[in-house]
Amino acid sequence: MSEEHREHWLKILGIIIAAFVGGFLAFYVVADLTFTRMTSPAYHMKKMEKFMKKEQKRMERMEERFGVNPFEPKLAPMLVNLVKEPEEYKVIVDLKPLDNNEKNINVKLDGNIITVSGEVEKKEHHREDIMNFSQSYYLDEKIETDKITKERKGDRYIITIPFAD
Repeated sequence: MSEEHREHWLKILGIIIAAFVGGFLAFYVVADLTFTRMTSPAYHMKKMEKFMKKEQKRMERMEERFGVNPFEPKLAPMLVNLVKEPEEYKVIVDLKPLDNNEKNINVKLDGNIITVSGEVEKKEHHREDIMNFSQSYYLDEKIETDKITKERKGDRYIITIPFAD
């Protein structure tokens, strides 16, 4: 084998060895970094913290939509109030949850029982919420059905029911 031929093969062998050593070092560095990261408590704490924040946001969205107990219906507090005054009853309905529209309310009087009910549909994005309610009251006194009045005052719908002494 000639000297030139031998130098050529030595260069090729050197390149192969350099590539092998470079590949081994690259693999070692990547493996070492990965192993160090996998065994580092700080990395896992950050990962867990990120996961917990994501779950907390998901739970808050769920709580907003369904309330604290998803199986309990979400009701508007004190939507209908009955107030007894010296000469009349007043049924006061909060119109805010009903799109401020008194047409969403039905009032029915059956003897001494007054029933106030209503329903409203709200469509947002890709979901539809339907809220309905019904509240009945038994009135002790003899009421004067021909003198019942209904009026709107701001966000309130007031039904006045006079009674005889």
